[in-house]
Amino acid sequence: MFSPCIDMRGKCLPRFAWITVMVVVIMTLQFAAVTPAQAQDSTLYGKVLDKVIYVSLSQQRVWAYQGGKLIYKFVVSTGIPTRATKPGTFRIKTKIREAWSNVWQLRMPYWMGIYDVGRVENGFHALPINKRGGKLWAGLLGRPVSFGCIVLDDPDAAALYEWADMGTLVIIRY
Repeated sequence: MFSPCIDMRGKCLPRFAWITVMVVVIMTLQFAAVTPAQAQDSTLYGKVLDKVIYVSLSQQRVWAYQGGKLIYKFVVSTGIPTRATKPGTFRIKTKIREAWSNVWQLRMPYWMGIYDVGRVENGFHALPINKRGGKLWAGLLGRPVSFGCIVLDDPDAAALYEWADMGTLVIIRY
């Protein structure tokens, strides 16, 4: 009889836990296969998704769909190669009208966090502002320039921030 041992400590998990792990793996693989066409269709597992944000790292673009209809299309800048934006399927987990980065000493208007990178969080935000009030990367949208975040022009970031809800699905692909 097959008895999988998948615990990192070398202990075998009970049968119900193994089934749960397999369901999670299958669901993760299905989420990983989401395409822009599926986002536009706004269905996943036959369930209509109200809001979906799709990010293309290769095109440096964001598309926001609601009920299968394109609501927004924005030019963005994602992370530089040494601090690349992570592809995957996420959900908006934090929203702060103006966040502060202790690491980078920057204000980040219209912050929407989507995933953690060590002790910090990466997400969407408007052009960051340094201590002297200067905006970083103005005029550079459309190419990777950030430290891993998805940077939008100020009006675009404000519109996306107001439109998106906590928990909105975010799909990042090449």
